[in-house]
Amino acid sequence: MNKNLNKIALTGLSVDKKHEDIIKSIVDILLKEEKNIFIEDNLVNSFDSLREYRSSPDQIEKNCDLLISIGGDGTIINTAKKYGIKGIPILGINFGSLGFLTDIAPDNIKKSLPSILKGEFKIDNRSFLQSKLNSSLLKQKALNEIVLLSGAVAKMIEFDVFIDGEFVYKQRADGLIVFTSTGSTAYSLSGGGPLIHPDLNIIGIMPMFPHSLNTTPIIIDQHKKVRIVLNKIDSNQNSELSFDGQENIYIKERSSIEISKSKEEVSLIHPLDNEYFFGCRSKLGWGKSILE
Repeated sequence: MNKNLNKIALTGLSVDKKHEDIIKSIVDILLKEEKNIFIEDNLVNSFDSLREYRSSPDQIEKNCDLLISIGGDGTIINTAKKYGIKGIPILGINFGSLGFLTDIAPDNIKKSLPSILKGEFKIDNRSFLQSKLNSSLLKQKALNEIVLLSGAVAKMIEFDVFIDGEFVYKQRADGLIVFTSTGSTAYSLSGGGPLIHPDLNIIGIMPMFPHSLNTTPIIIDQHKKVRIVLNKIDSNQNSELSFDGQENIYIKERSSIEISKSKEEVSLIHPLDNEYFFGCRSKLGWGKSILE
């Protein structure tokens, strides 16, 4: 990757007016470093003083060599699907809660951003998942996880799971989470799933509230294909397939879903002093007393 970053775009969802000074500080740093600035409509609409940098998605996609995503992990996932999947690297500024993907806090912008603009950073490539429904490739991609849901509260679904054509098990559960190493800190973690280092290229499979006492998550190589056959839905509603919790489609009984690694990747940029396990300690509370 070219570390000569000259055309920088600020992207993200609309942010609160209280963040205006932080956004302006980012712009001031970019101007000081003599960078060309592009700002997505969502952010410009929040701050009148930035309207001169208003840019369309097409302008950002064609011109920029770095995206600064402002928000939380959900925002950076949106940015990854919109621009990062097309080869533009992303730097995350964390305005969210945990922020496993957005690792620069607002307080550290003045320290970290100038160094990154000088090419002092490391690159972390993350894979997407793709899926086929009844052999037809779906347009939706997932950076964290694809989840098969029952579609109704306190109702189960029954499904068969295959890996590369080999039968694994029949399961009754609220659903099934198929996740990446990136997604191991997301929805699957909430369900008691394993934490997977992002350097490991895997696909994880984890039932949600299975009607079983001996079901555990399964970790497989990312080049394998997971097929799910939805046999039964314990309600009158359709089941759902959810992509990173941002896009949902309805699934009927007897549907077949194949999930595999997509050829697309996204490049995330981190400061040189970024440490994965420091993030785990600080964001997951590792080693803290319950009395603290």
